[in-house]
Amino acid sequence: MLLAIAGVLLMGGTAFYVGYNLFSGELEASAARRLDVSRKRPTSALLKLSRSMFRPLVMPYSTKMKIEDWRKKNKRTIVSAGLEDEIDVEELLAYKIFLGFCVPIFLAIYLFVSGATPSPYLISFMMMVGYVYPSVWVGGSRKRRHEEIRLQLPFVIDLLTLSTEAGLDFIGALQKVVEKTRSGPLVNEIERMLQEIQLGTTRADAMRDMAWRIDLQEINSLVAVLVTADQMGSPLGAVLRVQSDLIRVQRFTNAEKKGAAASQKLLFPLIFFIMPAVFIMIFGPVILGFLGVK
Repeated sequence: MLLAIAGVLLMGGTAFYVGYNLFSGELEASAARRLDVSRKRPTSALLKLSRSMFRPLVMPYSTKMKIEDWRKKNKRTIVSAGLEDEIDVEELLAYKIFLGFCVPIFLAIYLFVSGATPSPYLISFMMMVGYVYPSVWVGGSRKRRHEEIRLQLPFVIDLLTLSTEAGLDFIGALQKVVEKTRSGPLVNEIERMLQEIQLGTTRADAMRDMAWRIDLQEINSLVAVLVTADQMGSPLGAVLRVQSDLIRVQRFTNAEKKGAAASQKLLFPLIFFIMPAVFIMIFGPVILGFLGVK
């Protein structure tokens, strides 16, 4: 009895809080001062629908949470995923809290009002899925972006090698890459790096910043080699050619690993789906013959 009364009070208080903050506009004004919404270009439909709710409801409180290590780690994840123009780390935290706690509470209130009994297992499952989904979305975007960069990297290095061996300096070779290569995440990062150099950033710092934004092992190794060669005065053409061969060997090795993993993944459907069907086709008539079935 006491548990039911407590649940009703919690749901009523939550409904009052949500209704008040949605229509008062006070929290929305507070969140607007913390967020420049003009630069956001959401591509996720769920994020676009949820932003107008979690920004006034959750962000005024989530921004006060003392989790700087989490913010630092996820900020780099957002940048390496190419989502820095769509969502920032404060919005990601508010998004996770909103989907993980507010949406299940709304569902429980709706079920309670409609006369159904909210299942604690369903609510707990929705809380877990809602809280984890934004991180999964960012991680998936990061993984897809890294795959695009890996595919584009050998061609970019080959073009850099040809340009530097043809007599262009490193900056001129980068500009030639931006002009002649189709648009992609790697080319966009190189173009951003060139803009930083034109604004006064040193070449080494601009390359390190690009490596930090991409957060990919191949790019980190390439940038480290290029910075060292630049400081030592080594010819960049030879260095780039060695790196191009190394990256192609790594791609071939990764392809072999994926092929080996694919053969192992086929064992499960082979054992549990294909082999039983084969056994039924082969031994089925024999068994029926022993049983005297015509």
